[in-house]
Amino acid sequence: MLLQSRERGSTVATSPIKVSETTKEQIRLAAAILDCSQSELVSRAVSEYTGRHASELRAGIASAHKALALGDDAAIAYLAGEDPETLK
Repeated sequence: MLLQSRERGSTVATSPIKVSETTKEQIRLAAAILDCSQSELVSRAVSEYTGRHASELRAGIASAHKALALGDDAAIAYLAGEDPETLK
């Protein structure tokens, strides 16, 4: 389901995520302390995490792109957690 965000006027997807009870409580408490919604807290956390790990994410995307460029067998190997280079 898509909803219009009140914060920035952007469209947001409504999608529940599964987390442990401990994590759920941490989200609830942190959001209350920071006076923001739980969804805003999670959004900020994901943005910060992906920013800090951008080089790892880029490397993963490059690896996936390389596997796809090698063909279907390499892409399947990549998705299965195998090294696509072993198929050459």
